[in-house]
Amino acid sequence: MRNHLALLALSASLVACSSTNSVGVLTDGDFGSFNGATVELTAEGGIAALSVHHVVRHDDRAYIYSQRHICGQNCGAPLDSASGTLSAAATDSLFNIVLAQSPSSLKDDYGITQGGADMMTYTLTLAAGGNVKTIRADDGTMPEPMRQIVQALRTTVANARK
Repeated sequence: MRNHLALLALSASLVACSSTNSVGVLTDGDFGSFNGATVELTAEGGIAALSVHHVVRHDDRAYIYSQRHICGQNCGAPLDSASGTLSAAATDSLFNIVLAQSPSSLKDDYGITQGGADMMTYTLTLAAGGNVKTIRADDGTMPEPMRQIVQALRTTVANARK
């Protein structure tokens, strides 16, 4: 009986992982589904005065990354950039981590740390099912659920670049 259950679980996971058009269902707050879902992060500031941008889109599994110095109107070429396509498993994993953090329960703005001039300020935008949630914080004020999303997004993009 145990072997049968293990085989059934393995089969179900293989079927779930084999689809390239997998669509998860968000159950958190106002987010309806992963259809059209996007995770976007802009981090600005720090001692090097950088602007770092990450985007992952669920439907086409695309990612975009760029890093540049914060500048006026003429920024020139980024210091580093990349774009490409993620695996379905990597994309679904990221969006499941986002969902697990209950993004609709997060405040829109956590403020900035007093005296934290060398900290990065983060703007995290989550979109799904026609709904958008934007959350702002810095290194000192960022709540743990937002930190989990930021780390998962960075890791997903970094792994795709290897």
